[in-house]
Amino acid sequence: MKFSWLYPLPLSLRFRLAVLLAGALWGCSSAWSQTVLENATLLGMTRQQMEPALVGALPVRLPRRLSSGALGSLRVPDVLCEGAHFEQTLFFTHQKLEQMDLVLLNPGSGSSSEDTVTKTQASLLQSLRAELGPELASFASSPEAMADMASWVSASADVMLFRSGKPDHPTLRVVIKQRQRVDASEL
Repeated sequence: MKFSWLYPLPLSLRFRLAVLLAGALWGCSSAWSQTVLENATLLGMTRQQMEPALVGALPVRLPRRLSSGALGSLRVPDVLCEGAHFEQTLFFTHQKLEQMDLVLLNPGSGSSSEDTVTKTQASLLQSLRAELGPELASFASSPEAMADMASWVSASADVMLFRSGKPDHPTLRVVIKQRQRVDASEL
């Protein structure tokens, strides 16, 4: 089968088709997996600066306020980060992004959820170690258990990985927070 009808299209129409295709791919960019470091580059940006990266963002019905004063006012129901699907909540202070929380979507329940979360956690730990080096702090409920909490410092961000919940209904959360630098004389 030949598609000879495609080649004689005027150059302007072919250009328009290319632009439409690029726009469609850009609109679907939230389906592409981002890394923690790519997410960390958004910290400090205003909502207007972030609009191209916020495909599918929705206002939070009952915004949560952090102890820092940041308000979780936007959420992205399904974002792909480090190869896993998360619900992302964005926290703003003075109209700038201060923190983002990513909670693993649909780990299920029962023993299958424990396996899913364990595999995802191991994958995230490996990926974060490759990107950020060994964790600065790590805590586990028992010596043979995988870390329940691990943290790293990037240039301008603190990155934390938390595992919590009951064994039959575990939760996995990644927190990326803008690094706060304080002069020791101010403490």
